[in-house]
Amino acid sequence: MTNFWKTAISQVKPGQINVRGYPIEDLTRNCAFGDVVFMLLTGNLPEKKEGKLVEAILVACCEHGLLAPSTDAVRFVASSGVPIQTAVAAGISAIGDVHGGAIEPCAQILKVAVEHAKSAEQTLTELKSSGKRMPGFGHPLHRQQDPRVVVLLDLAKEWHLSGSHITFAKELEQATEKIFGRRLAMNVDGVIAALMCDMKIDPAMGKSFFIVGRSIGYVAHAHEQMTKERPFKSPSYEEIDYIGPNRRDVPKSSGI
Repeated sequence: MTNFWKTAISQVKPGQINVRGYPIEDLTRNCAFGDVVFMLLTGNLPEKKEGKLVEAILVACCEHGLLAPSTDAVRFVASSGVPIQTAVAAGISAIGDVHGGAIEPCAQILKVAVEHAKSAEQTLTELKSSGKRMPGFGHPLHRQQDPRVVVLLDLAKEWHLSGSHITFAKELEQATEKIFGRRLAMNVDGVIAALMCDMKIDPAMGKSFFIVGRSIGYVAHAHEQMTKERPFKSPSYEEIDYIGPNRRDVPKSSGI
């Protein structure tokens, strides 16, 4: 009889835990967290320093203050008297297409462009013609340079993990001014997308870096809100602009 449940990720039985075939005790003793994340996403442990780069990406994603709407969600929910995991889940649930969601589409564009030997200008022109933006480029705060991009590019170069997708991403950055009329600097989503592709990680895993890396930041914000801030976080009525109709009478019922 065929079992209903199937998985290639782990095998757990009495006294034994194997993850992708590797004993958990050996992973715990010999591997860093980044190595294990890479292994879970790809199926095998790193051959070079991919695990170190993955860990650096997670650190780069860990925190971006109250400017991030997902962190605001954590704070609001944490102020409501819920368990810490509920507040963290609220933050993770707030990760969407316009917040933490640019990595996957950017990686898809980079992958297709490199596979088909498209130029940066051709890629951006096609996006512009279809009324689309280039995900992973431009930032409302870090307009000139995202500090997270700088360090990740440096580390990838130092560890010989920069490949054709990083090269193409840099070419896109240079071409943005010509095609879009203004320079759009690569942001953290863009560099992660390029590094994912160079490490042969499926673009569909894009949000995973943001989810895993930012979760510890959510924990810190939830704990701070619960222990240092007032409960029931909300704006006062004076901070809310009402734009509906003026106070009015309810029509009297005509009756029958």
